[in-house]
Amino acid sequence: MNQEIILESLTRALDNWIRHASAEQLWQVHQVGGLGASIHAEGDIVQARVTLGGPRNVLSDIGKTDGRLPVTEAFLGKLIAAWGTPPPQGSPEREQWFLSNELAQTHARQYLMAEVSEKRNVLARFVEDWIARNG
Repeated sequence: MNQEIILESLTRALDNWIRHASAEQLWQVHQVGGLGASIHAEGDIVQARVTLGGPRNVLSDIGKTDGRLPVTEAFLGKLIAAWGTPPPQGSPEREQWFLSNELAQTHARQYLMAEVSEKRNVLARFVEDWIARNG
């Protein structure tokens, strides 16, 4: 099994999941993490599918911010009017604000994309573990 092919398939699956995740799924990942993946490989044909929930693994903490907003919030400056003032951390209103704020969701997606790019070593470790179990 070619580790690089599997890694690229996993990366594409994560990118696709991030682009299409619902606001509720984004909120869950930022609150508690929980990303996972299933991989199916036959020869050079690899299918990776991102899952949410399930058993903890090395991907589980990607995107987890404990509900804090991504760093991009600090750089909005004059755009704060478009962003709106977030309710206090940990309040039920904060979740409702996030779920109704497309700009917050866009920044959450950007944060997740950047983290997937930065944590390529975590993705590689996930693939190595998968190969060790299924090789």
